[in-house]
Amino acid sequence: MGTANHNPSAELLAKLAQPSASYKNSARLAVAGLLAFVLLYFALAGWFLLTAYRLVFQADPDGRNVGWGYLIAACALFFAFVMLKGIFAVRNANVDGLVELKREEQPRLFEFLNELADAAGAPRPHKVFLSERVNAAVFYDLSLFNLIVPSKKNLEIGLALVNVLNRGELRAVLAHEFGHFAQRSMAVGRWVYVAQQITGDLVSRRDKIDGFLNGLARIDLRVRAGVMVLQLIVWSIRSLVESAFRVVVIMQRALSREMEMQADLVAVSLTGSDALIHALHRLQSADDAWDRAAQFAFSEKAAGRPPRDVFALQSLVLQRMADILDDASYGQVPSLPQENPSEHRVFKAELAQPPRMWQTHPLNHEREANAKRIYVQAEIDPASAWSLFDQPLKLREDMTRHLLTGEEHEPAPLEDSLHKLGKVFRREHYKQRYCGVYFGRALARHVDKVEQLREPSRSAPLEVLARMYPESLKELVQRRRALEGEAGQLQALIAGVMTARDGVVRLRGEEYTLPQLPAALEKVKAELEEVHAQLHAHDLQCRSWHRSAAAQMGGGWAEYLDGLLALIHYAEHSEADLLDLQGLMRNTIAVATATGKSTDSQVADVVIDANYVHALMEKIYKDSPTLVIDAKLKKRLGVDQGWVFMLGEFGLPLCSRETVNEWLGAVDSWVQHYANSLSALRSAALEQLLITEALIAKHARMRKPVQPAPEPSRAPSSYALLPPGGERQRRTKLSWWARFQRADGWLPGFARLAAAGGIVAVVLGVGSVSSKATLIVYNGLAHQLDITIDGERLRIAPLDHHQQDVVSQRSLHIETRTMEGELVEAFDSDALDTGANGVYNVAAAAPLVEWTNTYGSAQAVPERRLNAPRWLQSHADVLFAKPPESISTKSGGGTRTVLEGLAKYSPSQQLSILEQDKERDRLITLHARWDDTMQEHTDDWLMLAVRNGHADILAERLKRTPEDVNLLRAEQEAQPDRTPAFCAKYDAMSASKPESADLKYIALRCQKDSIAADQQMLAAHKRWPYNPWLAYSAAYIYMQGLNPQQAIQELKVVRVQLPPLAPAASLELARLHRLAADGENVIRLANKSPELERLLMYERGEGKPDAPERAYAKLQAGELAQALASSMGNDWQQAQVLRLAAASDGASADMVKRALALPPEQGMDGATVPLSIALALKHGADPKPYMEISAKAYDRYHAPMMAFLSALKRGQDPLASETILLGRVPMEVRAYAYGAGMVLLGPKTPPAWRQFNRRLLFASERPFFR
Repeated sequence: MGTANHNPSAELLAKLAQPSASYKNSARLAVAGLLAFVLLYFALAGWFLLTAYRLVFQADPDGRNVGWGYLIAACALFFAFVMLKGIFAVRNANVDGLVELKREEQPRLFEFLNELADAAGAPRPHKVFLSERVNAAVFYDLSLFNLIVPSKKNLEIGLALVNVLNRGELRAVLAHEFGHFAQRSMAVGRWVYVAQQITGDLVSRRDKIDGFLNGLARIDLRVRAGVMVLQLIVWSIRSLVESAFRVVVIMQRALSREMEMQADLVAVSLTGSDALIHALHRLQSADDAWDRAAQFAFSEKAAGRPPRDVFALQSLVLQRMADILDDASYGQVPSLPQENPSEHRVFKAELAQPPRMWQTHPLNHEREANAKRIYVQAEIDPASAWSLFDQPLKLREDMTRHLLTGEEHEPAPLEDSLHKLGKVFRREHYKQRYCGVYFGRALARHVDKVEQLREPSRSAPLEVLARMYPESLKELVQRRRALEGEAGQLQALIAGVMTARDGVVRLRGEEYTLPQLPAALEKVKAELEEVHAQLHAHDLQCRSWHRSAAAQMGGGWAEYLDGLLALIHYAEHSEADLLDLQGLMRNTIAVATATGKSTDSQVADVVIDANYVHALMEKIYKDSPTLVIDAKLKKRLGVDQGWVFMLGEFGLPLCSRETVNEWLGAVDSWVQHYANSLSALRSAALEQLLITEALIAKHARMRKPVQPAPEPSRAPSSYALLPPGGERQRRTKLSWWARFQRADGWLPGFARLAAAGGIVAVVLGVGSVSSKATLIVYNGLAHQLDITIDGERLRIAPLDHHQQDVVSQRSLHIETRTMEGELVEAFDSDALDTGANGVYNVAAAAPLVEWTNTYGSAQAVPERRLNAPRWLQSHADVLFAKPPESISTKSGGGTRTVLEGLAKYSPSQQLSILEQDKERDRLITLHARWDDTMQEHTDDWLMLAVRNGHADILAERLKRTPEDVNLLRAEQEAQPDRTPAFCAKYDAMSASKPESADLKYIALRCQKDSIAADQQMLAAHKRWPYNPWLAYSAAYIYMQGLNPQQAIQELKVVRVQLPPLAPAASLELARLHRLAADGENVIRLANKSPELERLLMYERGEGKPDAPERAYAKLQAGELAQALASSMGNDWQQAQVLRLAAASDGASADMVKRALALPPEQGMDGATVPLSIALALKHGADPKPYMEISAKAYDRYHAPMMAFLSALKRGQDPLASETILLGRVPMEVRAYAYGAGMVLLGPKTPPAWRQFNRRLLFASERPFFR
């Protein structure tokens, strides 16, 4: 096994392996962030699925918006698929390029690994894999299943790493990996890897779904608008997910850095503080050497000479690169000092570093500081790491074959491969005598003309030759590299690509803040220009001396040198120009594709730059016949046919919009071929130049004759030039729109997050609304109510309704209270279907009717009386509103169903809808108990309650509000005989509060009707002119006394100040205005009187198409038979219309007969009672049943009306008979009496009566009179 680096104590291992506070915090943050992201992601996808499910399977199939619901469900399902399809894109960890190693194949290695894992307190690796890379890593077998069930950890060992480390250093590296084995937080990386694949599929992948949307958009302009909305939503989802995942990645990378630090400490506890740092130092050169060795191996494979051992090539490259760079530390570890080794540092902090949030590994100097924080000194086993392997040579050859998979040729002898590779690194310009001045540096790009590279007039003294490449030149070369490094880092800092520690840059003992960096950069550039000038002066001296010596030597060697120098000048400029154009093209492509979608102008820019690249390669190709390579250079290049052969045929066509994608896929190989050819030409020409210069120098010293030079090389006469600093300008910043789309920067990122989040929020809102049900709360009570639905409170005015969205598919808890806090009812409702229209008819306080409005040729549909349900799910098209006046239809007709609440109808009309007496009694007591006394029909409900045996309701309400005028009026109305003893109570109440106009009104109202009582009422009104109750009584007295103008003034006061009587006052005002032929005021009055609105609607023939109420308009048009036919469907209304038709001009004997045959109570109201009496008197029928009804209906006005009709029956003069009514009955009663008189008198009726009857009464209150 060999000597271990370190035998740690348990205490030291525990101390170093103890997780730090920052490690714990990073782990918590990373786990929390990842869980939050996963919850957000799957919650959003699940919400889309749930929305689709609700709208399809839980929706009301007969709902009015079911079509829109299905469309939204399809969109939600599409969005869910867009998000969830990424799950199926999760791929297992890629083991391509890895070779699994079995224990029986390498028992020593497995014993070593198991011992190390046990020492680290980590699980042993599940599987061990080998690779050719410079790498050692832990990885998982990843799948969706492993997100739940932890997978075992595998170990990768890269043989290119083994090849450069000793046994102690490899132990340190593997101990670091076993440190990861022991970290439970490694699971976070596993989860993030899977989440990254899912997110990448959603955000970056454009597949058939996007193609499907683009195809839809081409169908029609209207479809395109919908597709654009879908694409906008998909963009928002992708943007939101990407922004959220960026935060997860930042947290995971912060954790990854802490995990690396922690794993380093495990390695330190097992192998000491130096072994791991030495390994890290070797990795830098190992990577470079491996890349060069692998490149050489593949080039040899292409030539049919595959090498046998690529790792031997890597070792040779390491040796040769150290010589070329003249860097003893290249691939080697600096020796440790004897004193204070803990203070020794291999790595130094750079000026700049990548932004920390994107780093997955700490910087090397940070890792070294961490490893030496508690310094553990230990010997490092110097044995080769290959000693851990059985048959290492065979293993190396097997892995080389694995690297060069597909090779059919027999491997070349290792010596041949090493010799050929050594030859590459033995090129003249790599030799140490040149001090590295020709390595990694252009020789001719700084001048426009090749003649500027030498001065033929200079002499060539031999003493100059001795100091041509002094040792000081090495320092100058190293200073150039250092200054170029500093300049590059400063430029990266200024551009924001890299960051400075603590916001301060420390440069050669001076500190610069970020705003001072441009000045620091200019200073470094000036120093670099000075170094370049010195190097260029040295180049000029070398070329000039050898050119002069060659001229003196003769034989065409001066021209030969000129030819080689011309090729170098041509190759350097042409290669630089080509690569610069390629870079510009790539920059343009990057800008065009930055947002994932390119505009037409951006594609045009790419095509233009692409064809610039094409034009340059085409010129290089066309100029190839004019480029002549001399014989020696051909041999060095390994070609016989020359430059034309090296380039080959140029078959790349021009780029166009139609072929741009294919062209870009092919162009890089062309550019690479041309650039490699130019580089090879330049390298060979430089080597030949230096060899020739060495030959000339030797001749100059020895003064021996030389052979004539070969025919010199020649470069094309003209070609593009690209001096250093002349590179084409790149776009380093995107437009604001592109930055917004990419979230490039804090402000664009926040703006995109806000926009995407807002759009997704709107989508969620639409989906939530679509996934809900609509609840219409209908308040049939004449009382303002507070209703709480699942904790959400709303206030609804009396006889009003309110619509809101509620959750579907579950019960709602509903509580209804008065404004005073009294509970009306509380219950848990039935669940509503998704998208359904639910109706909560508060306390079942109003009858509901569903009727159908027809349009065009559509057939009428009978109405449906729904009684008074508290809760229902309605499929009506219109709820508690008027249907549209017209609809668009292709069939010539159509219908709209209407759900109407009858809360504003009179109590008698509401009760007529109900089928059962029990329901009628419930409705009466409900309104009597809860209706506000300041509402229109409360008096009627209270009287009905008293008559039905519920006088206790009135008594209870009077206890609470004993001076409520409406309640006191109802109490009086409930007493059939208002005796002085009964009225004494009200007199006493008024006497106790003599200043109360309301109590005075109540006391006066209780008296029997008389002229004296009217005078007292008018006197009280004079005392309290603004009291609405007294104004109301005065108005009726004025109307009865034929003073309509005074009555109008008082009714206006009542209408404004007395809400419960406002509808009645509005109706009386309307009659007075109609009497004065003032139709405009009548229409304005309807807004406060539902009764007036209905009367006007009947008169205009509006309402339900099949409603019996339409009969009145036909009746007034003289269409008596049609009126009777239209009244079918409502027994009471049918009887009432029959009585009006029988009293009309033009009525048939059959109509009269049928009307008189009706039961006396059927179809009776204020209009038909006197008409029925007149019909009976005229046609010899018995009028007594009708008179009995009249006595109850008209009370004190019955006697004057009977006297008036009797006088007309006896043949008394109509105008004389009229005096019986004048001043004794209200105008409405007089109009009814005139109508009965017209039945008796016929054509002899005074014209004034006809006008009075027609104007004062509405269509449903009078017969048809010509």
